[in-house]
Amino acid sequence: MTHTLCYKRLCAALLALMLTVAGSLAAGAVGAAAGGVTATLPVAVTFWSEDSEGYSEVNDGIDDGREATLVRQSNGTYTLHLPIQTVSTVVFTGHLSGLTIGDISYDGEVSGSLDDGSAVLTIRNLPSSVLTGSNVSRSLVVTCAIEMDVDLLGETTKTARMCIAVL
Repeated sequence: MTHTLCYKRLCAALLALMLTVAGSLAAGAVGAAAGGVTATLPVAVTFWSEDSEGYSEVNDGIDDGREATLVRQSNGTYTLHLPIQTVSTVVFTGHLSGLTIGDISYDGEVSGSLDDGSAVLTIRNLPSSVLTGSNVSRSLVVTCAIEMDVDLLGETTKTARMCIAVL
């Protein structure tokens, strides 16, 4: 076998390998652009009091009998699906309707019914920093939007520390 023939075969093999890799990368990009979901994680969501080690009243608005999930989107953000229930305190009666982290508000969308215990709050485009684990010292300070049961009262807010831990 001559060096020229060997060189041609080597170049052909390298070209075939490069085309295969390029095709694989293009297929991955098309899948991501089509809105493909990359991971669904079961999570535990806990709200802690802002100034003590106790639970926040907002925590009573989470239905812990049902599973919460965090879905990682192809663009790197997360969507939280949080089962909720009515929370009642001396000051307010309502349900969690959204979060503010820093200066950014994340409005939620409620599906299902609070009356029959099937309500789920969906909050989209959350940053990866929401995955804090269960350690309170790593929690995020959030402002929780609570939609009041009486429409005339509108919405109130409650500041708490939030932990989201993957189960």
